[in-house]
Amino acid sequence: MNRNKLVLGLLCLASTSGAVNAASIYKTDDSKLEIGGRIEARAENRDHDISDLSRARVKISGETKLTDTISGIGVFEQEFKAKSEKTRHLYVGIKAFLDNGYATLVYGKTDGSMSAVTDLTDIQAAYGAIAADKFKVGKRVANSIAATYANDSGTTLNANYAGAEGKAKGDFDGGFSIAGSQVIGDSGLIAGIGYAKQAKVEKKSKQQFDIGLGYQLDKLYLGALYTKQKVKDKTGNGYDLVAAYKINSIYKATIGFGELHFDKGDATRAVNTDITAKWNKQFRTYAAINYDTVNNTVQEMIGVRYDF
Repeated sequence: MNRNKLVLGLLCLASTSGAVNAASIYKTDDSKLEIGGRIEARAENRDHDISDLSRARVKISGETKLTDTISGIGVFEQEFKAKSEKTRHLYVGIKAFLDNGYATLVYGKTDGSMSAVTDLTDIQAAYGAIAADKFKVGKRVANSIAATYANDSGTTLNANYAGAEGKAKGDFDGGFSIAGSQVIGDSGLIAGIGYAKQAKVEKKSKQQFDIGLGYQLDKLYLGALYTKQKVKDKTGNGYDLVAAYKINSIYKATIGFGELHFDKGDATRAVNTDITAKWNKQFRTYAAINYDTVNNTVQEMIGVRYDF
């Protein structure tokens, strides 16, 4: 299996914003503007109470050529729900094309760096990723400067620093995250490692260290992640295990188990499974079940998603 096939397989497994289907609405020799996103109807049954968790995302991205090897880029993505909306991304920066890859440097509301590791197990349609739950600075944060590097050899490096978002007690007071992943030759393996640290005003800092491994073998994907965290005066560790199997050109099934346990008794533990039918690049349906083994509760979700 070559590196490109492995990376492509991971991208197909991961839950994306639909940008892969983005349509070009403006294009010249030097510039382009694209729009994409998703419309997703979701219903969840929890304790015999059905909740509508439907949402929509709209993403606009632009790129303009500054020199032969450097471009200016900008991205805006907004998520809408029935009673709320939030900005997921809003950043501008530069992208430099290298001999065998590219590098970016952007500022605004950016992705944190930890996804380079957590994407190895955060692949399910609805539930999962118990231990892969990221701190704000490693997930998505405003007032952030972020750098990325990726090459054709399967190397990805990420780093970001985010400044304070407020001065009141409990407001986000800054932090950073760094992470990287590497495709290991043609073995089908990919490994990732990351670290994040952040603080809130007048409160103790939080730290997170993750290490993950993924393996693609034809239609089967296996992923594992270990996390060690420190939140205030509590130390925790956890892990995620996940498997995905592409049944045919339409159906894919996954199963996962995860646990996050802190030394003062706080624990989260669940097993989950789902099946997705991806009818074409734009339209998919899925059904998912999550069993919380700590609270002995079950949640079920069905979803219909249209990507554009």
